[in-house]
Amino acid sequence: MISSEVQFIWTNFALEITPKQTNVNKNKNKTVNIREFQLCAFVIMALLASSLVITTGRTGRAGHIYNKAQRLLTAGIVLLAIQFGLQYFCKFRSNGQIAESILFNILFIQPAAWFINLSVLCILRNGQIHPWEKATGFIFYLISIAVLSISYFTDGSLLDLHVAEIVASATYGMMLLFFNLQELYLIRHINKAIDNYSDSNSLELTRWIKVSVSLLILLVLFSPITIFFEDSIILMSSAMLTVIFIYYYVFNFICFGISENANMIYQANEEEEKEEISLPAQLKDEKGKNYQRVEEALKQWMERRGHLKTGITIQDAVDEMQIPRYLLTQWIKNTEYEVFSRWIAHLRVEEAKLLMEQHPEYSNEAVAAECGFSSRSYFQKVFRDLTGMTPMEYQSINKDSNKRKPDEMGGN
Repeated sequence: MISSEVQFIWTNFALEITPKQTNVNKNKNKTVNIREFQLCAFVIMALLASSLVITTGRTGRAGHIYNKAQRLLTAGIVLLAIQFGLQYFCKFRSNGQIAESILFNILFIQPAAWFINLSVLCILRNGQIHPWEKATGFIFYLISIAVLSISYFTDGSLLDLHVAEIVASATYGMMLLFFNLQELYLIRHINKAIDNYSDSNSLELTRWIKVSVSLLILLVLFSPITIFFEDSIILMSSAMLTVIFIYYYVFNFICFGISENANMIYQANEEEEKEEISLPAQLKDEKGKNYQRVEEALKQWMERRGHLKTGITIQDAVDEMQIPRYLLTQWIKNTEYEVFSRWIAHLRVEEAKLLMEQHPEYSNEAVAAECGFSSRSYFQKVFRDLTGMTPMEYQSINKDSNKRKPDEMGGN
């Protein structure tokens, strides 16, 4: 009888404490998961910073610009590594110090984002970062620090800590938008400069920058979640996306430095600036006489098949034609193609059409190589953009028309 009563009491006690123990275990697991992620993020940021440091510096003016952007980006990544490291080693969230955790998030993430965006501007503007841009980022950061300090060191008597955190987060978001809008404008400007300078696909050259800027804009949306949310799943998901975005930018930045794309963007920007400076004075000459001169030089240049050389720039073209660059630039602007890359692509597509008519057995790779396109895929894209059909469709139509001609002649 006594044993049965003891068993009954023990059973009820076990039922009462089991949910509490389960909740404690769940909270403990959440804390452990967050700390594990913080450690992983710290290691990833440290590795990215190390990769940037050991990346071989480029030479020349383009190399100087890349190395300057590299230093700015490295500073931003180091700050992110410090932030994740402090969160892990100080155990703010596991100790229930949410205010301190949010405070350190804002204090380190905002200057990190400032340096990262300055690195983007450095690439897009040939190393020129205006003093007012540096000052604007610094002012935004000072506002965040001032608001948080007033609230934290007065124990919220002058300004509620939660309100201060929201103000600081909003300031951080405005800073990001300020830089991101400039970057999107500069990307469009660079695409135009590359199109005016080279036969390269400008969208391919700058796609990684545009994607990176778009991801940085998304960070504006994710930052409040990363900073304020206490739910471990939402917090970790947002922080994980932030780490992935940063990894994407750093990885492509390093690849950009290794490739020749840095030189291409630098040269296109330089030539665009020279063109803007020299063009007004040169346009005083008579257009009719100058355009006739361009057309004669162009005819001879095409007879030498100069337009079929892969990787040609407008400077290469005018050097071979022996005419000033501003004349060819203005002549192209008066055509329906307006920029050098589209104009040269039109000439090559017309050449490709003739080649496919004369040699229907040629593959797309062979036609692309003969006509100066850098790859089969780029040839197919340009051909479709200019003709509205693929090379295969064009060959098929051409074959059908050739078959009909003998039949028509026989009928006559």
